[in-house]
Amino acid sequence: MITGINTAELRILLLVVLFAICQPARPDVSLTVLLEQFAHITAADAAFREEKHMALLDTPLVLEGTLSYRAPDYLRKEVRTPERSAFEIVGDSLHIETGAERRTLSLDSHPLIRAFAESYRATLSGNAATLERYFETALSGTQEDWTLCLLPRDDHVRKYLESIVMRGHRGHIYRIRTLEASGDTSLMTITPAHD
Repeated sequence: MITGINTAELRILLLVVLFAICQPARPDVSLTVLLEQFAHITAADAAFREEKHMALLDTPLVLEGTLSYRAPDYLRKEVRTPERSAFEIVGDSLHIETGAERRTLSLDSHPLIRAFAESYRATLSGNAATLERYFETALSGTQEDWTLCLLPRDDHVRKYLESIVMRGHRGHIYRIRTLEASGDTSLMTITPAHD
């Protein structure tokens, strides 16, 4: 048991450990090379399964559906189970569909949503400048099995989001773990449509 450390100090300690784990002793993959591989992808479709572990729930919430990306800035997450919904990012707008309701939010008005959007879009489009504008990045592993840790730069975003950790193979992401400042986590497993 750790004593004498408050919750904020413990979270900072966990972030330091996470960041240290993501720093390879001798890098076998570079962010530049990895993002160049992503930059050549013009479209991608995949199935996903996401487990959300939240303090308010006794069991994880499991979502399943599809993901679509079209270069350079279109993303769509369509949830099929347990209930149908869709989240579509086009340019600087987020369109949300739940049942018959549809609403649109400006990413410029929602820094946290913008950070989430750019973590995916900047990676998938190979846009290093945008990715590093929003996140401190640490890449480890090899081309065949890499891990990209993203730590938000913005103080407001860090109040809600601690880290996003992507794992992949060359220009493909197959797992994304998100850790919120509240301690809630999600783990998304991604299967490309061609598999």
